[in-house]
Amino acid sequence: MLLSLLFSALLLQTTPPAAEATKPPAEKGAEKPPEKEEPPVVTHHEIRINGKALKYTATAGMMPIRDAKGETEAHMFFMAYTLDGVSDTGRRPLMFSFNGGPGSASVWLHLGALGPRRVVMQPDGQMSAPPFHLVDNEYTWLDQTDLVFIDPVGTGYSRATKPELNKNFWNLRGDIRSVGEFIRMYLTRNERWTSPLFLVGESYGTTRAAGLSGYLID
Repeated sequence: MLLSLLFSALLLQTTPPAAEATKPPAEKGAEKPPEKEEPPVVTHHEIRINGKALKYTATAGMMPIRDAKGETEAHMFFMAYTLDGVSDTGRRPLMFSFNGGPGSASVWLHLGALGPRRVVMQPDGQMSAPPFHLVDNEYTWLDQTDLVFIDPVGTGYSRATKPELNKNFWNLRGDIRSVGEFIRMYLTRNERWTSPLFLVGESYGTTRAAGLSGYLID
Protein backbone atom coordinates (compact mmCIF):
# COMPACT_ATOMS: atom_id res chain seq x y z
CA MET A 1 0.00 0.00 0.00
CA LEU A 2 1.30 3.39 -0.96
CA LEU A 3 1.18 6.01 1.74
CA SER A 4 0.98 9.67 0.75
CA LEU A 5 2.38 12.22 3.15
CA LEU A 6 0.84 15.65 2.91
CA PHE A 7 2.70 18.61 4.35
CA SER A 8 0.93 21.92 4.83
CA ALA A 9 2.20 25.23 6.12
CA LEU A 10 0.07 27.09 8.63
CA LEU A 11 -0.09 30.85 8.21
CA LEU A 12 -0.79 32.62 11.48
CA GLN A 13 -2.64 35.92 11.35
CA THR A 14 -3.94 38.09 14.15
CA THR A 15 -7.15 40.04 13.73
CA PRO A 16 -7.85 43.21 15.70
CA PRO A 17 -10.83 42.94 18.08
CA ALA A 18 -12.64 45.67 16.17
CA ALA A 19 -12.42 43.69 12.96
CA GLU A 20 -13.73 40.62 14.73
CA ALA A 21 -16.70 42.59 16.03
CA THR A 22 -17.67 43.71 12.53
CA LYS A 23 -17.83 40.17 11.14
CA PRO A 24 -21.40 39.33 10.07
CA PRO A 25 -23.00 36.45 11.96
CA ALA A 26 -23.10 33.13 10.19
CA GLU A 27 -26.31 32.61 8.26
CA LYS A 28 -28.67 30.12 9.78
CA GLY A 29 -29.60 27.24 7.56
CA ALA A 30 -26.53 27.70 5.36
CA GLU A 31 -25.80 24.67 3.21
CA LYS A 32 -23.25 22.28 4.60
CA PRO A 33 -20.21 21.63 2.41
CA PRO A 34 -20.59 18.47 0.33
CA GLU A 35 -19.30 15.31 1.94
CA LYS A 36 -15.79 14.44 0.86
CA GLU A 37 -15.80 10.88 -0.41
CA GLU A 38 -12.81 8.60 -0.09
CA PRO A 39 -11.72 7.68 -3.65
CA PRO A 40 -11.78 3.98 -4.59
CA VAL A 41 -8.58 1.96 -4.85
CA VAL A 42 -7.99 0.72 -8.41
CA THR A 43 -5.45 -1.93 -9.40
CA HIS A 44 -4.79 -3.99 -12.54
CA HIS A 45 -4.15 -7.72 -12.77
CA GLU A 46 -3.95 -10.73 -15.06
CA ILE A 47 -4.87 -14.38 -14.58
CA ARG A 48 -4.73 -17.38 -16.91
CA ILE A 49 -7.79 -19.59 -17.24
CA ASN A 50 -7.60 -22.67 -19.48
CA GLY A 51 -4.53 -21.22 -21.13
CA LYS A 52 -6.25 -17.90 -21.87
CA ALA A 53 -5.05 -14.63 -20.33
CA LEU A 54 -7.68 -12.45 -18.67
CA LYS A 55 -6.59 -8.90 -17.92
CA TYR A 56 -8.88 -7.09 -15.53
CA THR A 57 -9.28 -4.07 -13.27
CA ALA A 58 -10.08 -4.46 -9.57
CA THR A 59 -11.83 -1.63 -7.71
CA ALA A 60 -12.34 -1.50 -3.95
CA GLY A 61 -14.41 1.35 -2.58
CA MET A 62 -17.19 2.75 -0.44
CA MET A 63 -20.57 3.89 -1.76
CA PRO A 64 -22.51 6.49 0.28
CA ILE A 65 -26.14 5.57 0.94
CA ARG A 66 -28.31 8.65 1.50
CA ASP A 67 -31.82 9.24 2.78
CA ALA A 68 -34.55 11.27 1.05
CA LYS A 69 -33.04 14.50 2.40
CA GLY A 70 -29.61 13.73 0.96
CA GLU A 71 -28.05 12.92 4.33
CA THR A 72 -25.54 10.07 4.28
CA GLU A 73 -26.85 7.23 6.43
CA ALA A 74 -24.26 4.57 5.63
CA HIS A 75 -21.26 3.62 3.53
CA MET A 76 -21.34 0.31 1.67
CA PHE A 77 -18.12 -1.48 0.76
CA PHE A 78 -17.74 -3.23 -2.58
CA MET A 79 -15.20 -5.07 -4.71
CA ALA A 80 -15.65 -4.84 -8.48
CA TYR A 81 -13.85 -6.70 -11.25
CA THR A 82 -14.15 -5.51 -14.85
CA LEU A 83 -12.56 -7.17 -17.86
CA ASP A 84 -10.08 -4.98 -19.72
CA GLY A 85 -10.17 -4.42 -23.48
CA VAL A 86 -13.97 -4.33 -23.79
CA SER A 87 -14.92 -1.88 -26.54
CA ASP A 88 -18.59 -1.52 -25.57
CA THR A 89 -19.10 -1.95 -21.82
CA GLY A 90 -22.76 -1.03 -22.23
CA ARG A 91 -23.36 -4.42 -23.85
CA ARG A 92 -21.23 -6.48 -21.48
CA PRO A 93 -23.14 -8.30 -18.70
CA LEU A 94 -22.79 -6.99 -15.15
CA MET A 95 -23.44 -9.16 -12.09
CA PHE A 96 -24.07 -8.01 -8.51
CA SER A 97 -23.34 -10.66 -5.88
CA PHE A 98 -23.95 -10.98 -2.14
CA ASN A 99 -24.11 -13.71 0.46
CA GLY A 100 -26.90 -14.21 2.98
CA GLY A 101 -27.29 -14.72 6.69
CA PRO A 102 -28.63 -12.13 7.01
CA GLY A 103 -25.42 -10.77 8.45
CA SER A 104 -22.83 -12.21 6.07
CA ALA A 105 -20.36 -10.25 3.97
CA SER A 106 -19.88 -11.22 0.32
CA VAL A 107 -16.44 -12.73 0.98
CA TRP A 108 -17.67 -16.31 0.55
CA LEU A 109 -18.92 -15.95 -3.02
CA HIS A 110 -16.09 -13.52 -3.69
CA LEU A 111 -13.10 -15.62 -2.61
CA GLY A 112 -14.74 -19.03 -2.54
CA ALA A 113 -16.59 -19.27 -5.84
CA LEU A 114 -16.91 -16.45 -8.38
CA GLY A 115 -14.02 -13.98 -8.14
CA PRO A 116 -10.87 -14.11 -10.27
CA ARG A 117 -8.87 -15.37 -7.29
CA ARG A 118 -9.96 -17.94 -4.71
CA VAL A 119 -8.80 -19.38 -1.42
CA VAL A 120 -7.10 -22.78 -1.62
CA MET A 121 -9.40 -25.42 -0.12
CA GLN A 122 -8.68 -28.89 1.20
CA PRO A 123 -9.41 -31.84 -1.15
CA ASP A 124 -12.74 -32.46 0.62
CA GLY A 125 -13.81 -28.84 0.11
CA GLN A 126 -13.23 -27.76 3.71
CA MET A 127 -11.34 -24.60 4.65
CA SER A 128 -7.63 -24.95 5.27
CA ALA A 129 -6.00 -23.68 8.43
CA PRO A 130 -4.61 -20.13 8.26
CA PRO A 131 -2.62 -18.54 6.79
CA PHE A 132 -4.82 -18.75 3.71
CA HIS A 133 -3.42 -18.76 0.17
CA LEU A 134 -4.96 -17.37 -3.01
CA VAL A 135 -4.70 -18.90 -6.48
CA ASP A 136 -6.17 -18.05 -9.87
CA ASN A 137 -9.78 -19.23 -9.89
CA GLU A 138 -10.36 -21.53 -12.85
CA TYR A 139 -14.11 -21.32 -12.13
CA THR A 140 -14.43 -17.52 -12.14
CA TRP A 141 -17.32 -15.97 -14.02
CA LEU A 142 -15.22 -12.97 -15.06
CA ASP A 143 -14.81 -14.35 -18.57
CA GLN A 144 -18.60 -14.08 -18.95
CA THR A 145 -19.57 -11.02 -16.91
CA ASP A 146 -18.15 -8.16 -14.88
CA LEU A 147 -18.49 -8.81 -11.14
CA VAL A 148 -19.50 -6.54 -8.24
CA PHE A 149 -19.46 -7.99 -4.71
CA ILE A 150 -21.53 -6.00 -2.19
CA ASP A 151 -21.30 -5.98 1.61
CA PRO A 152 -24.72 -4.93 3.01
CA VAL A 153 -24.73 -2.45 5.91
CA GLY A 154 -23.46 -4.09 9.08
CA THR A 155 -21.36 -6.71 7.27
CA GLY A 156 -17.75 -6.61 6.12
CA TYR A 157 -16.56 -3.01 6.04
CA SER A 158 -20.05 -1.51 5.51
CA ARG A 159 -21.33 0.61 8.38
CA ALA A 160 -24.12 3.06 9.20
CA THR A 161 -22.88 6.57 10.00
CA LYS A 162 -24.56 6.37 13.44
CA PRO A 163 -25.45 3.28 15.51
CA GLU A 164 -29.07 4.40 15.82
CA LEU A 165 -29.41 4.25 12.01
CA ASN A 166 -28.80 0.49 11.89
CA LYS A 167 -32.52 -0.12 12.32
CA ASN A 168 -33.07 1.50 8.91
CA PHE A 169 -31.12 -1.31 7.25
CA TRP A 170 -31.59 -4.38 9.44
CA ASN A 171 -35.01 -5.32 8.12
CA LEU A 172 -36.28 -6.73 4.84
CA ARG A 173 -37.44 -3.48 3.25
CA GLY A 174 -34.46 -1.46 4.47
CA ASP A 175 -32.04 -4.11 3.27
CA ILE A 176 -33.56 -4.21 -0.21
CA ARG A 177 -33.77 -0.41 -0.42
CA SER A 178 -30.12 0.12 0.54
CA VAL A 179 -28.73 -2.55 -1.78
CA GLY A 180 -31.00 -1.29 -4.55
CA GLU A 181 -29.72 2.24 -3.99
CA PHE A 182 -26.15 0.94 -4.16
CA ILE A 183 -26.88 -0.71 -7.51
CA ARG A 184 -28.53 2.45 -8.86
CA MET A 185 -25.55 4.58 -7.90
CA TYR A 186 -23.02 2.08 -9.25
CA LEU A 187 -24.80 1.96 -12.61
CA THR A 188 -24.91 5.76 -12.75
CA ARG A 189 -21.33 6.42 -11.70
CA ASN A 190 -19.92 3.79 -14.04
CA GLU A 191 -22.31 4.44 -16.96
CA ARG A 192 -23.57 0.85 -17.05
CA TRP A 193 -27.32 1.40 -17.34
CA THR A 194 -27.50 -0.45 -20.67
CA SER A 195 -25.55 -3.50 -19.47
CA PRO A 196 -27.54 -6.74 -19.01
CA LEU A 197 -27.88 -7.09 -15.22
CA PHE A 198 -27.72 -10.25 -13.12
CA LEU A 199 -28.21 -10.81 -9.39
CA VAL A 200 -26.54 -13.70 -7.55
CA GLY A 201 -27.35 -14.47 -3.93
CA GLU A 202 -26.61 -17.29 -1.51
CA SER A 203 -28.92 -18.39 1.32
CA TYR A 204 -30.82 -15.25 2.46
CA GLY A 205 -29.18 -13.53 -0.51
CA THR A 206 -31.71 -15.29 -2.74
CA THR A 207 -34.53 -13.55 -0.83
CA ARG A 208 -32.70 -10.26 -1.26
CA ALA A 209 -32.26 -10.92 -4.99
CA ALA A 210 -35.97 -11.69 -5.40
CA GLY A 211 -36.91 -8.45 -3.65
CA LEU A 212 -34.40 -6.46 -5.67
CA SER A 213 -35.75 -7.76 -8.96
CA GLY A 214 -39.01 -5.94 -8.25
CA TYR A 215 -37.44 -2.93 -6.53
CA LEU A 216 -35.08 -2.18 -9.43
CA ILE A 217 -37.92 -2.31 -11.96
CA ASP A 218 -39.92 0.20 -9.92
